[in-house]
Amino acid sequence: MKVTMSVIKADVGSIGGHTKPSDAMVAKVKSMVSDAIASGRLIDGMVTYTGDDIAMLMSHTHGEGAAPVHEFAWACFESAANVAAQEGNYGAGQDLLVDAPSGNVRGAGPAVAEIEFDLLPDHRPAEAFMVFAADKCAPGAYNLPLYLTFCDPMHNGGLLLSPVLHQGFTFTVIDMDHASRDSDRVIKLNVPEQTWDLAALLRDEDRFAVESIHSRVYPDEKIVSVAATRLHNVAGKYTGKDDPVAIVRVQSIFPAPEEVVEPWAAVNQIITGDCRGSHNMPIMPVGINTPVTGPYCLPIVSALGFSMDRNGAFSHGSVDFFEGSAFDQVRLDVQKKAIDFRRQGFFGIAMASKTELAYTGLSDTLDTLESKFEMRSDTRAAVNVNPDAKDPD
Repeated sequence: MKVTMSVIKADVGSIGGHTKPSDAMVAKVKSMVSDAIASGRLIDGMVTYTGDDIAMLMSHTHGEGAAPVHEFAWACFESAANVAAQEGNYGAGQDLLVDAPSGNVRGAGPAVAEIEFDLLPDHRPAEAFMVFAADKCAPGAYNLPLYLTFCDPMHNGGLLLSPVLHQGFTFTVIDMDHASRDSDRVIKLNVPEQTWDLAALLRDEDRFAVESIHSRVYPDEKIVSVAATRLHNVAGKYTGKDDPVAIVRVQSIFPAPEEVVEPWAAVNQIITGDCRGSHNMPIMPVGINTPVTGPYCLPIVSALGFSMDRNGAFSHGSVDFFEGSAFDQVRLDVQKKAIDFRRQGFFGIAMASKTELAYTGLSDTLDTLESKFEMRSDTRAAVNVNPDAKDPD
């Protein structure tokens, strides 16, 4: 039996600024998801939020990029946006960048991650997976954690201990500066052989992002799917950060959950994001359904774990990997680092790259100032230099 796991997330309105969707907005989407399960469109589903983004986690049999699922998700977001508008919430419908997507919402605003797989084959007797959802950050937010999990035995001992993991993986990396809804510019790299080439690309998380990872032993098995599109490339202007989602299948022939979350505790990575999306800040792991309420609008990320039964339904309950005390010290460390960065204000590395700032009002200011610069002749006195003169003793 083939099952598809789809995670589709969007900001369609929030209370008091970019904080969290209202209870009525979330309830509306939950109701629509319940109806879709009852009608047979979905096998199962769950609705959560991270910051101001509503996420729909759905299992079904329609395959990746399927119109019935994507059109349903779009309808849910439109309904939640209508609720937001009625309530007077901020940014109603913000991530809905087109009037009507042509069957697939990828590139239309919402973040999309999907994996289709054979459920419970002989080499994988149980299906377990994790869903990451990030807010106030660019899609390259997963580059470093995924690199450390799948390429570095200092962070993932399974690369040495598991015979299957030891054979490596195939990364698909997408060039997010290639702005087109009709085509993508991608490259496939095998690790560990091309690990350094992969690092050369992933270090630039504002341009290149991990889109997917496949097993080398079981090439048909997609392990990771990441939403890797730039909203400003779609809209042609700043419309909020890209706030990516990711699905990571875990256990057995794939990394264990503890190996997947380890990099989030080991490295308080700095990414592009924050208030107005124009600063470099550390990303904070948080529990699910966490609003953005702290200073600076820190980038945040949540992580849920699930199992799936033989019919494609989620096992009862889920695991919130970042909620517990194990990450309390990480959150304190991230907050301290964030304060240090913001003390530097808008100078130097504290601000985002020139590419990101090109989509903000700062670009307009710089363009205006550029036109006012003048050429000035050198008024210093000319100095005659004898080329044959010798240096004094």
